[in-house]
Amino acid sequence: LLGRTGTPGGGYSSPNGQRTYTYRTTTGPGGASGFDPFSGFDNRTSKKSLDIEASISLTFAEAFNGTQKRVGSGEVSIPAGVKSDSKIRVKGRGQVDPLSQKRGDLYLKVDVRPHSFFQFEGDNLVCELPITPDEAVLGASIEVPTPDGSVTLNVPAGIRSGQSLRLRGKGWPKAKGGGRSDLLVRVAIAPPKNPNAIERECYEKIRANRSYDPRSHLKQISL
Repeated sequence: LLGRTGTPGGGYSSPNGQRTYTYRTTTGPGGASGFDPFSGFDNRTSKKSLDIEASISLTFAEAFNGTQKRVGSGEVSIPAGVKSDSKIRVKGRGQVDPLSQKRGDLYLKVDVRPHSFFQFEGDNLVCELPITPDEAVLGASIEVPTPDGSVTLNVPAGIRSGQSLRLRGKGWPKAKGGGRSDLLVRVAIAPPKNPNAIERECYEKIRANRSYDPRSHLKQISL
């Protein structure tokens, strides 16, 4: 659990002992403004001023699966599928008004630590899949990691670097409505860094018998 701060709209004591108020406009029920220019002169403390905010750091797996975290003196349930910058409201864990004994709420701002293979792209997850030149030309069936285990992905013949293949329902848990987003598998063709003698001979034959020129369109480019 990281640093704790009061949310805007709260009352704080200034160094000279006077109470300072910060106002903000919010929309209340029925579209009415929540701004009250006279609230600073009321002896009662607003519910908003009792709310506090803190940050909580989660691993990728904790955010994906959901977890229990100890925050202060109690446990907090983290729902599956939370993302960075989302907020979790914990009722009754804020500051206590010494006069009314009302207690505000705690808002936990989530920080999901990066994963080494999966990244976020909007609501979906994305990963990079290295494939060999022959797999790109001929196509292949390749095992691909997903958040809940490996699956077989059919890579079509003739695929190019940068193209993505979609694994539906293998992405991040959806916050509303249930289900999962998609996992986008982005292809990266990886040529051999140190080809052996047989590989080199094969590539030399391919070069000698190549049937197409991928740069033919460049001849038409001019200023």
